[in-house]
Amino acid sequence: MHRSWKLMMAGLMLTATSMTACRDHMPHAFTWPGGGKIVQSHAKPPEGGYYSNWDPFAVELEVSPVQAVNAVRTQHVFVATVRDKDGKPLPNRRVEWMIAEGSVGDIVEVDESGWRASRGYKVDNHYAVSHTNNYDHTLDMGTDDPSDDIELQKGQTWCVITSPIEGDTHMTVYAPGIYDWNKHKVFATKHWYDVAWEWPMPATNPTGTTHDFVTRVFKHSDGTPLEGYQVTYTIQDGPAGSFAGAGQTTTVTTDSNGDARVTLQQAQPAEGTNNVAISIVRPADIQCCKPAVNIAEGYTSKTWVGPKIDITKDAPATALVGEEFNYTIVVSNPSQVTATNVTVSDNLPDGISYVSSSPQSNSGGPALSWSLGSLAGGASTTISVTVSGTRTGTFDNCAEVRADQGLSDRDCAQTRISAPALVLEKDCPPEVMLCESIPYVIRVRNTGDGTATNIRIVDELAPGLVAENGNSSLVFEVPTLGPGEAREGRITVRAERTGTFVNRARATGDGGLTAEADCTTVVKQATLQLSKTGPSVRYIGRPATYELTVTNSGDAAARDTVLTDEIPSGVSFVSASDGGNRSGGNVVWNLGTLQPGESRTVTVDVTANSAGSVRNRATARAVCADGEAEHVMEIKGIPAILLEVIDLQDPIEVGGNVTYEITVTNQGSAVGNNIRVSAVIPSQQEYVSSDGITQATAEGTKVNFAPLPSLAPGAKATFRLTARCVSEGDSRIRVSMVSDETEAQGAIEETESTRIY
Repeated sequence: MHRSWKLMMAGLMLTATSMTACRDHMPHAFTWPGGGKIVQSHAKPPEGGYYSNWDPFAVELEVSPVQAVNAVRTQHVFVATVRDKDGKPLPNRRVEWMIAEGSVGDIVEVDESGWRASRGYKVDNHYAVSHTNNYDHTLDMGTDDPSDDIELQKGQTWCVITSPIEGDTHMTVYAPGIYDWNKHKVFATKHWYDVAWEWPMPATNPTGTTHDFVTRVFKHSDGTPLEGYQVTYTIQDGPAGSFAGAGQTTTVTTDSNGDARVTLQQAQPAEGTNNVAISIVRPADIQCCKPAVNIAEGYTSKTWVGPKIDITKDAPATALVGEEFNYTIVVSNPSQVTATNVTVSDNLPDGISYVSSSPQSNSGGPALSWSLGSLAGGASTTISVTVSGTRTGTFDNCAEVRADQGLSDRDCAQTRISAPALVLEKDCPPEVMLCESIPYVIRVRNTGDGTATNIRIVDELAPGLVAENGNSSLVFEVPTLGPGEAREGRITVRAERTGTFVNRARATGDGGLTAEADCTTVVKQATLQLSKTGPSVRYIGRPATYELTVTNSGDAAARDTVLTDEIPSGVSFVSASDGGNRSGGNVVWNLGTLQPGESRTVTVDVTANSAGSVRNRATARAVCADGEAEHVMEIKGIPAILLEVIDLQDPIEVGGNVTYEITVTNQGSAVGNNIRVSAVIPSQQEYVSSDGITQATAEGTKVNFAPLPSLAPGAKATFRLTARCVSEGDSRIRVSMVSDETEAQGAIEETESTRIY
């Protein structure tokens, strides 16, 4: 019953194992993941597991390499991969490594990566266990050379062996999880020989040369040369070639230095790479029954690099007829190998004339040539050729280079030879007034088919003309002017006098280009002369007429002529002829245009208002012309004094007094000065008294009033005289008045009759 329980438990465990097995799990041992010391586990599951496919995923074991040769005292790595039915690597699969009895060599170490208790371990020098990895790893040999590192992928594991002596190691690699007995083992053999070798390094040589390959064979243990080893060289691909005297495959024997030397030569110079396979065979030892052994196979290569030759030629895209320009020829060797016997030729086309070159050409042209000798790899040399175009057109010029090994190259440059032509145009007004500025338009045009350069326009002003900035000459510069292109400049000058002015401009440019243009302007001047006439004296209140005459005495029409006459104080405007309009204190006539020599006369009527000297100014203005005139008129006033005498009583009886009132009135326009009034009393009367603006004195029948110094226009002065009537009759009193103004004409007299009864 106890045995049955154990079998039952085993069955349960087997069932559990089978049920929990999955692609990435370890299905073949009951030592489940757990840290700590390594626990050596059995390769198979307990009772029952042997009779079923308890790892349904693992189907194939792969070991690399299965056959190899190594030098004694070196290490060799076997890599095992467990794959599923699709060829994908499986992690966590157990792999056992076993060295067969009678083999040389030992297990140095085995893949012990992981943290499970059942992780990899070495039991002894001939048996070890490892498991395929869960992740990719790099197996670093610990040297400075990264090329000897081994890249391990997920699902792979490894084992390292070595041997200090010659012989064979027979290794059995076993994957217990693989159900198919025909696939769960791989047998690998490692041959250990005390042999080392040095393959010839890949090299680069010039085409057409030869190259020696040397393979060195020696003991790994102490470096002693190994003589008599057979080294076979085989050209696998690349340019046609052979080993000297032996075709594409040859076998040579190492000499006393352990060297196997062979010479590779080309059938003809050609670029490319020859890949060469090399094998080393230890010769058979008949005496001790050792067969020949293939020790190693390797590869090297020979790259043939030929010289190259390139030529480039540059030239300006355009040039002018007669203008010198350069062709630049650059010869280069872009390879690593010297090009020999390099020559350059350049045949100049018709229309291009040779001037010089650096270095000097072997010939003087038009067929130019240069011998450059050898040109090292990566080097270049430059040839400069100076030429000039003799006619217009587009010229292709080609240079060619040749060198040994049939090398050649050719390059062309194109230059269009053109001939620009300058035309200068100048515009100006044919006629201006002296006061007006003269605008000049200067236009330079390229009527040729080439670009004109460095154009300079100089405009020398004629005497009597001055630019706005005060200069007597003007300069314009145009850097470039393309075919058909025109540039325009504008300047303004003024004339200092009248006359005819011919103004000439000249344009110059590169290549001897010239052009001229002139323009003529007549400068004229309208000259206005104004005269004004009128009375020299007028009395206040009297009319006066002014006559104004405008004359254009110049040689140009006086446009927009306006005549203005100021109305001075002391007179008042009455009327004007010819449409003259009063505007404020002026009379204005718009006379229009007065042609040279033409005159216009107008009048204006005024009335004298106040005494004094009246200055009357008039001006005439037109475009660029004016004139002035004035007239002085003296306005005088007239004192007109009225003398009146009346008796205040009439008739009057004897013995009574009669009073006479004498009134002096200035009815004129001027002041009356030194007015003297006197009266003569008739015989029927006698003086009694007097009063008035001045005192009176009586001498008998004559009464004289003191002089009145002045009497303003419109003013009155009154005097009174009283007399007694002494007898009957018709009496008449006589009053006289005289002033400075009337003294020359005599006194003014007035009488008044009074009836006395």
